[in-house]
Amino acid sequence: MKRLRLGAILHFILAIGHIGCLFVLDEAFDAYGIKELMHNMVFGHVWMLYALTICIALAFVIAGCYALSATGDIRRLPLTRTAIYVIIVLYSLRALAGGWACITDFKWLQCISSLIPAFLTWCYYPGIKRGGSKFPID
Repeated sequence: MKRLRLGAILHFILAIGHIGCLFVLDEAFDAYGIKELMHNMVFGHVWMLYALTICIALAFVIAGCYALSATGDIRRLPLTRTAIYVIIVLYSLRALAGGWACITDFKWLQCISSLIPAFLTWCYYPGIKRGGSKFPID
C-alpha cells in the first residue's frame, strides 16, 4: 500500500503546483505550447482558465483522497475500487497520448508530463487488488 500512499502524495503535490500556476497561468501555457489553444477554447473568457485550473487541482486532491481511502488511512469513500479503476484508465490513456506526442514531436517537458501519469498508474495498481487494506474495497 506504500505505492498508493506515494500516488496520493504526488497528487497533492500536483494540486499545489496547479494552484501555484494560477499566478503565472499564461507563462505555464506558453511552456507547454498551448496558450493560444487554451484562450481559443474559452472564447476569450480568461476567468474560465482559472476556474478550469482550480477544478483540475481539486480533481488531483480527490484522486489523492481515493488512494488514501484504498489504503485505509482515511474513512472509506464511496466507490473506492471503481474510482481507482477510473484513475488507472485515465492515466494510462494520458501516458499513451503523451508518449505518442513525444514520438511525433519530442519535447522534454512533454516527455516528463507523460512519464508522471505512467508512474501514477503504477502507484495506483495495487488499489484494484482485493484485500491488503483495513477493510474491503467496495
